[in-house]
Amino acid sequence: MPGPNLLIGNGQVLAGPIVREPGGGGKKQYPYTIQEARDRLGPGLAEILAVFDDLPEAAKPRGEATSVVTVHPAFQAKTQMPAEVFVRAGLRAVGSRPAKVTPAKDARKTAADTDEQPTAEIYVTGNAAAFRTLLDLLMSTQTGKGVQQEFCKLEAVRALEPEERILRLEGADINIPIEIVLHGEGSDDELLGSLLRYSSDCNAKVFLAKRLSVPGLVFMPGIVPRENLSEFAKFTALRAVRRLPVIRLNRPVIRQKLTVQAPALPKEEALDPGLRVVALDGGLGAKDFARWASEQVPTELASTHADYLSHGTEVTSALLFGAVSPGAVELPRPFFNVLHHRVLGQSDESDPDLYDCMKRIDAVLSAGGIDFANLSLGPRLAIDDGHPHAWTSMLDGHLASGDLLMTVAAGNDGEVEGPMGRIQPPADAVNALSVGAADSPDFLGQRAPYSCFGPGRSPGIVKPDGLAFGGTEGQPLVLLNPLSGGLSGVQGTSFASPLVLRTAAAARAMSETPLTATALRALLIHRAERSMAHDTVDVGWGRFPDSPEDLLTCAESEASVLYQGHISAGGTMRIGLPIPVVPLGVRLRITATFCFASPVDPADPVNYTRHGLTIVFRPKGAGSSASFFSTTTYGNEQDLRRDAYKWETVLHRTCTFGADELLDACFDVDHGARENGLSVVNRDVPPLPYVLIATIASEKGEPIYQSVMQKYRALAPIQLRDRVRLRRS
Repeated sequence: MPGPNLLIGNGQVLAGPIVREPGGGGKKQYPYTIQEARDRLGPGLAEILAVFDDLPEAAKPRGEATSVVTVHPAFQAKTQMPAEVFVRAGLRAVGSRPAKVTPAKDARKTAADTDEQPTAEIYVTGNAAAFRTLLDLLMSTQTGKGVQQEFCKLEAVRALEPEERILRLEGADINIPIEIVLHGEGSDDELLGSLLRYSSDCNAKVFLAKRLSVPGLVFMPGIVPRENLSEFAKFTALRAVRRLPVIRLNRPVIRQKLTVQAPALPKEEALDPGLRVVALDGGLGAKDFARWASEQVPTELASTHADYLSHGTEVTSALLFGAVSPGAVELPRPFFNVLHHRVLGQSDESDPDLYDCMKRIDAVLSAGGIDFANLSLGPRLAIDDGHPHAWTSMLDGHLASGDLLMTVAAGNDGEVEGPMGRIQPPADAVNALSVGAADSPDFLGQRAPYSCFGPGRSPGIVKPDGLAFGGTEGQPLVLLNPLSGGLSGVQGTSFASPLVLRTAAAARAMSETPLTATALRALLIHRAERSMAHDTVDVGWGRFPDSPEDLLTCAESEASVLYQGHISAGGTMRIGLPIPVVPLGVRLRITATFCFASPVDPADPVNYTRHGLTIVFRPKGAGSSASFFSTTTYGNEQDLRRDAYKWETVLHRTCTFGADELLDACFDVDHGARENGLSVVNRDVPPLPYVLIATIASEKGEPIYQSVMQKYRALAPIQLRDRVRLRRS
């Protein structure tokens, strides 16, 4: 009997570069005249200079201070962002944050109907002379027209008040454990020395040795007396001061010892022992998994806590064996081995700033040589749209190459009302796959009440990426845990996350055809299922498949094609779709998932990702166009800039067409690149590796798989490893 139809590879043979037609773009309309800009911005710049003079000299490293420039909502595209005016004045743009503003005037014909519009606030740093130069450039009639026009793009300019840097520090504690976010680089001894001296003046402590640096930002823990908090926040290089979070492992803690007989361990070695799968967790407390799992234990973590070991053992069990089926006599053969890095231990309880734990994870990822990794711990706090967290920035940096697939638990405070129930760092990492928990193994299951919800930040608005069954108190997830004497019933996103990674890594282990980390991330999202009753905020893209067969096979009524290619910066790729020959009247459903990994600018959350795709669907080839991807897929138009969806690392949508509407159907894909929100020289940017999964399915179940294979001879099903047998659906 023939096996199931396999995922079709080699889709990139249907793609090729084309010459992009030059854009139109008429004369740009500015909301303000230069005189109006002088009237609006002049008082703000004068106030900045007055505030500058009032600041203590010790609070101004290198004699510099920071102001906030609000960009008019019409000028946020990378080609329109003001930049030259700051350079001319001797100022530096060191970051951004999202904001909403009601512009006094708007020259756009397509201006939003709402009063408040999304925009960007830019942090600008320099000395007093530079700010005076900026004021002179604004007021002088001799200033060139190009610089004058940049002033006309600005809505407001003002001093950055110390109180704006203080985030979520309510309470009555006398000495506050804080996390410091600093504009700058971790190797800047002059900056760090200034911070150390000023902290001492404020009777605050900062722990420079624990700092973590990412491009443009430095994170470190500290302690500040509440009575000196406002004075401490005057240090001008500070971006944010927020309460130091506590560690999260698994909340709520539910662990039930089950009395049923535990199934036997398998007798075989792993299917692909060469696959490098890592768990970053609390350790292994037993030797029962020694055949397939080993542990790396830092010297300082030799002493640990039983809860950490149980958590780590259950995460590893989920990776190796998955959920235990009712009545199982023997656990399934593992697809791979697991290297468990203990990153949390008893020493962290006496020094609970999370930085030691984070730096251990950073060191493991920096060493490289990892194909897959799971992280089911992190700081217990909701994400902040305007200020990326150290954990998130660190992970996105490591994952930007696209070589490593990492799953991250979304967090378990979903029952907290309001924004504090949103996903927790680093589940907002755009290059990671964040996993929430479903309350049932069935398709119609909802988000488990404890599972943190979305949205994520923009870009990265669809977070969590999806759900897997994580157990509930009434219906726990059953895992083998030798520490508890057999089977344990658990709940938490901590355990949903490794189940998803197991599915992806198993698909890699079964496939002879190379499947990149980005391809597997795209396949998981592409095959996620979401009913009409499910809200994206709760379930992301939907319910992830729980078996590798679901990623590697196609039904008779569909053809799923994997494209793995590269697009040059500034270039356009035309990607053809495999439309089968079908009878008149058949309707075809197209599901497309674009996915890529991107370097990020952590200090610039408005322009966080450096790569983006602009995609036009052409159902009848060149000259035609139809709606496919759009901003409404990703969020309310009022909450997104008009071009924000272009900078998402995942684009996913399903649309239905009559087969007669699809003649030479294709996507035209433009690759845009930026750095700190500004244009770059395209020839200096390496080509972007992208993945597209495209499924063409007949709406009423007519068979089309063989039709596609016969029409497109250059396509070929993926190859499986010897001795791998797929179950028929």
